[in-house]
Formats: sequence, structure tokens, C-alpha cells
Amino acid sequence: MHPIAVAFPIGLLVLTPLWDGAAFLGMARLAVVAYFTEFAGLVGGGLAVVTGLADFLGLKEPSPELTNAALRHAAFALTTLGLFVVAFAVRGGPSGEPGLLVVGLELLGALGLAVTGWMGGHLVFGYGVGVNKR
Repeated sequence: MHPIAVAFPIGLLVLTPLWDGAAFLGMARLAVVAYFTEFAGLVGGGLAVVTGLADFLGLKEPSPELTNAALRHAAFALTTLGLFVVAFAVRGGPSGEPGLLVVGLELLGALGLAVTGWMGGHLVFGYGVGVNKR
């Protein structure tokens, strides 16, 4: 379930710094869009964490190498999600204008999502995690 559950949060959270960046540059109404895309991305990200944990706990006799790769992916994903949580908390609500700190945290988070997504793809395609091997 985890590979399916991450699609929307990744999309929403990657768009958030674009909306906030545009708001920061003068298109203030887009800050409201960014607020709700970030909120929805964080809710979806929380659900993705739950499905990722379920996938991890469901591994049958994982090798130490696979366990380490999965734990690195989880740590990086939680850190990345944390960047968006801090940005969301700092922004001050849907009517709050994003500052440079918010946009910077979100850009770092978007970069983190790219790396985390690559790590997750490696778990699926390299180790076959979550793949039904018939």
C-alpha cells in the first residue's frame, strides 16, 4: 500500500513551495492555495507513514542490508515531512503570507522528497519490497 499512498502527498507537497514562492513574489492569493495543499500533503504524508510502517513490519526475514535501507528511507522521509510541518507551523494560517523561511523550508522539503522517493523506489525495484512475486 505504501507506494500507492505516497503519490498524492508527494504531488501536493512538491507544489506547495511553488505556490508559496509565487505568493512571496507578490501573488498573495496563492498563499491560501499553498496552505491547503500543504495541509492535505501533511495529512496524506501521515497516512503514508502508517502504510510504510505496515510494509516494514510485514517484511519476511529481511536481510540486514534491506533493514538498513528501509530505516534510512524512513528516517529521511520523517525528517523531510518534519520540514513541511515546521513550515506549516511557522506560516501562521491560511491568511498568513509566507516568509523566506517558509519558502526555504518547503524547497528543502521538496528536495528531500526527491531523495526519499528515490530511496523508496530502490526498496521497491531493487529489493522487491511490496512486490507480489507470484
